[in-house]
Amino acid sequence: MVKARRSKGATRKPVRKQRQAVAWQQWLRNMLVMSLFIGIIVAGKWLQQEDTLPILHVNVGEQFEYVDKKKLVQAVAPYVTGSFINVDVAKLREAGEALPWVKLIQVKRSWPDTLNLIVEEEKVVAQWSAHALVNEDGKLFFPTKKTFPKGLVKLTGPEGTSDVMTKQYANITTYFHRVGLRVSHLQMDKRRAWSIQFKNGMKLMLGRSDNKQRLERFVSVYKAGLQRYQAQIQTVDMRYTNGLSVVWKSGRQPDFNGTV
Repeated sequence: MVKARRSKGATRKPVRKQRQAVAWQQWLRNMLVMSLFIGIIVAGKWLQQEDTLPILHVNVGEQFEYVDKKKLVQAVAPYVTGSFINVDVAKLREAGEALPWVKLIQVKRSWPDTLNLIVEEEKVVAQWSAHALVNEDGKLFFPTKKTFPKGLVKLTGPEGTSDVMTKQYANITTYFHRVGLRVSHLQMDKRRAWSIQFKNGMKLMLGRSDNKQRLERFVSVYKAGLQRYQAQIQTVDMRYTNGLSVVWKSGRQPDFNGTV
């Protein structure tokens, strides 16, 4: 009797698929970032509400010569609204800088309810015509006349020339300091011709051109001998190529021979 042989072959084992590991750390990181982002949005919305961290104090710390602190606080008060975060600093500055003696305002916040105003006061150089003052940048500002400082130099010129005249005034004072002369009035007419009135009553005519050379010539002649006649001089006219002319006050012409 013949037994049937079983054929021998390979036996397949079931293959188990490996489960992909869940990236728990990355998932937690994403959730944390999302929670933080949402928290920031919520906190921002909360802080921007007017009843959250309202502005309770406005401080103006500096001592001023002309700026009125009370009027400054009154001017900015309508714009001290909203929260510590969203107060409109630009409008607040604009309102404060509209006051005539205020040149510039910086606003600094102090947590949680205070605004500090750092104020730069106008530095006046001269008076412009009858109703304005000129600052160190040659710009006009218009305070009430009762606040005008006394003894200011007066500048008079065509409209829009305040910056040019301020620079010219700064230049010419260096010449006159050498000889003890003080300017009371600097004028430029419509033809751009310059004239100067001194505090001692003497007037200097410079004309339109070669002002530097004419100033140097005047100072040289004045120091050389003209100075001793200053009380008797009405006008010195420098509008000559190489010389000058003198107009004496009525009845005050000196008695001398020769040249000065």
